Amino acid sequence: MQTFKNTILLYLLLTFSMMGCITGLQTQSSPTDVTTATSGIMLALSTPEATYTSKDTIPIELSIQNGKFDLLVPYANVSTSGAFARLGVTDTNGNTVEPKRAVTAPNSEEIFIEKDGKSVQCIQGLELKAGTTQVVSLDDLQKYYQLEKGDYIITFAMELPVYRYFLKKRHPEVIELEEEIKRIQKVADAHVSAADKRSAVNDIQQQIEFLQKKDKDIYLPVKALLGKAMLTSNSITITIE
Repeated sequence: MQTFKNTILLYLLLTFSMMGCITGLQTQSSPTDVTTATSGIMLALSTPEATYTSKDTIPIELSIQNGKFDLLVPYANVSTSGAFARLGVTDTNGNTVEPKRAVTAPNSEEIFIEKDGKSVQCIQGLELKAGTTQVVSLDDLQKYYQLEKGDYIITFAMELPVYRYFLKKRHPEVIELEEEIKRIQKVADAHVSAADKRSAVNDIQQQIEFLQKKDKDIYLPVKALLGKAMLTSNSITITIE
């Protein structure tokens, strides 16, 4: 019995191979209508000062306050400067100021996750929990717009894709640990008690739970798109001296 225990403990201390990419499915319920899903979302555009010079750095911050539903959205749309792709700047006469360089949204990296023996095309996602606020920043407006002296009105719109469910990669170590649980449960040895088996399995399950909580990356199947919502924020006015 002591030999068996030592074997299990030794196994738990091993560094598992990171080869392989077997994955598992995780789902999450969401409203069936994108308008309902995004109801209550508020976008707040802000900048620290109201007055700048043409040489100043002008940071812009966007706060996305979610409504009453958990939402699954692309990571790139709400966590990178690409969120500002639809930023608009006009002068006091209503003339649009054309950017000297566009604020572009980065391409969402597509990966393929195995599910039910098939490869599913996905992009990296993010879960916006109900009632929480996600903040994304643009480091300097003047990197993108040449602003002369005068007053400017900054507006913002966002086309936000929302997805029905997500997939999550199973950590290779989790796969190995689950297989080890199966092996322990199949052990037929008179010298190994049921209590010893339960103890070993519980130790492994704790490791599995730790790894699953640590890995927060989620992936949105391209075909799971629920729809896209057009959202607008407040407008802010700045003065360039």
